[in-house]
Amino acid sequence: MSSKPHFIESFHRHGFVVLPEFLDRRDQTEMRLAADTALAWSRAQSTETSHSTPRISLLTQASSFEHGATALTPILAFASSSRVCALLQAVADSSGFPELKDAHYYHEQTKRDWDGDWHRDSQFSRTGPELERELVASSWSLHIRVALEDDDRLEVVPGSHARWDTDEEMRIRRGSGRATDQMPNAVRVVLKAGDACLFNAWSIHRATYRRTPVRRTLDLLFAAARV
Repeated sequence: MSSKPHFIESFHRHGFVVLPEFLDRRDQTEMRLAADTALAWSRAQSTETSHSTPRISLLTQASSFEHGATALTPILAFASSSRVCALLQAVADSSGFPELKDAHYYHEQTKRDWDGDWHRDSQFSRTGPELERELVASSWSLHIRVALEDDDRLEVVPGSHARWDTDEEMRIRRGSGRATDQMPNAVRVVLKAGDACLFNAWSIHRATYRRTPVRRTLDLLFAAARV
């Protein structure tokens, strides 16, 4: 892992940071088995969810899984582990300590390839730009994403978490061309299996979704009010 001062500085400057080899092979295997159990069950029950969608929720859908929440114990233990809490504490600064909102499992689609829309997570709960800006000013949200297979699907605009959109960025993410590959200054985040990526959910970002190669990425979503 990066040294703590560099890790914190990089996260606050760019809005994301990659932590190499965050999970060892044993932890990867344990969590993948748990998440794959949920994914297999979801695919068996639906011709759309987990086939045409890029992810399943391991928390809100847990009651429908064959083995219920018991199968997800390794993931819940990881989400509340001292190492995850230490990461959250390190980046929280003076903000309130974040709460776990969901755990998503990103997977390859089985039906089609498609490019995701550029967005800030804040826009999903606020319909207008001004209301969205109020949300960004009063709260923050963080993804802790861990690759269980190599994953280069995420793209982020560095530093966008700390400022509002340029005219071009607003035109893209709030317009009709949200899936363009021409977002200015965007970078692709490349993870090897076992790597973790922390990124601010208020950053401008997107992912691309493909049938191949296999994708198996755990994403923990945390949120907190600013104090």
